[in-house]
Amino acid sequence: MKIEKSFELKHPREQVWGKLNDVRFVAECLPGASIVSDLGENRYKGRMSVKVGPMVAVFNGEIAIDSRKQDWTGVVSGKGADSGSSSRASGSMTYVLADGTSPAATHVNIVSDINLAGPLAQFSKGAIVQDIANRITAAFVTNFESRLAELSPAGEANVAPSPQEEPLDAGGLLWAVLRARLRTFFRGLFGRSSAGS
Repeated sequence: MKIEKSFELKHPREQVWGKLNDVRFVAECLPGASIVSDLGENRYKGRMSVKVGPMVAVFNGEIAIDSRKQDWTGVVSGKGADSGSSSRASGSMTYVLADGTSPAATHVNIVSDINLAGPLAQFSKGAIVQDIANRITAAFVTNFESRLAELSPAGEANVAPSPQEEPLDAGGLLWAVLRARLRTFFRGLFGRSSAGS
């Protein structure tokens, strides 16, 4: 499953680059994610918790980062498994930074390629996943912006980071997406009925 996203951050490219390459900082901005240990050579042990209804899947695995500042490009790759549901996940995320609409802004392009196997694979199909990806990206951008805003000019956080202990609620996201789609469907249906009468 390939997902492409782009967004703009209200911070200079140098600062955004530094923090996107700080795997612990990124994990603090992504719901359900945490870094367990540093394996060296830009490799880490990580954990991602995903809640789907009453089930909570905890993916434990490895993450690697390969960044090339000469073209402002980075690739994060990883794989993990949840022992409870026997689900497995692997994938990569490529990000490219470009100048934003102002000197103090950065445009970010992201292409993710994600593969799921096991019971959770049923959630990797269809356009609904794109909507869920939009919501996860929006949450990440909001958290990333907020954490960057906490940084002093010296680059040290004024507020202590709060790790994302709550699992990513995929079931809640799915329900929110379905509700929004149903509202749009009925609004369009009744709008057409009114226009036809």
